[in-house]
Amino acid sequence: MTPAVAMDHGSPQARPGEPESGRTVVTIHIPAQPEYIAVLRAACGQLAPRLGCGSAETADLQLAVDEACGFLLRTCLTAGGDPEQDGGLAASFVVAGPSLHITVQTQADVFISPDDDEFAGPILTALVDDFAWHVEGSAVRVEIRKQRADGMRG
Repeated sequence: MTPAVAMDHGSPQARPGEPESGRTVVTIHIPAQPEYIAVLRAACGQLAPRLGCGSAETADLQLAVDEACGFLLRTCLTAGGDPEQDGGLAASFVVAGPSLHITVQTQADVFISPDDDEFAGPILTALVDDFAWHVEGSAVRVEIRKQRADGMRG
C-alpha cells in the first residue's frame, strides 16, 4: 500500500452558513506502520497555519496526530496481523472557518479499550481543544479538534 492523498476545496459538505471557499478537506491513506505517520504529521504542519497556528501550536497538533496514530497502532489488531494486508490508516483534515478537525481511522478485528492506554488521553487533552474515540463495527477512529484561539490571525 502506498500513501494516497486527496484534496477538496469548497466541498459541498460545508456546514450551513459557512462559505464553501473557507473549507479545505485533505484525506490521506497510509499503511498502518509507524514510519508512515510522518506523512500525516507533515500534512498537519501544512494545514495548521491556515488556522492561524504559530510554530508551537503547529508542533502540538503534529504531536497530537502522532499520538492518535500511535494509539490506533497500539490498540487495534487485525486477524492476519500483516500490516501490508490491513486497511491501513485513513486520515481526514478539515480546515473550516476557525477550526481544524482531524480524524484518523483504521479497521480492527480486536480493539483494546483506551482506558487501558495510559498515554493517549492525557497527551491529547494537553495538546488539543477536544478529542474523542469511537468504535463502530470494525472501524476505530480518533477525532481531534483545534479551535482558533483569540488573538490568532485568521
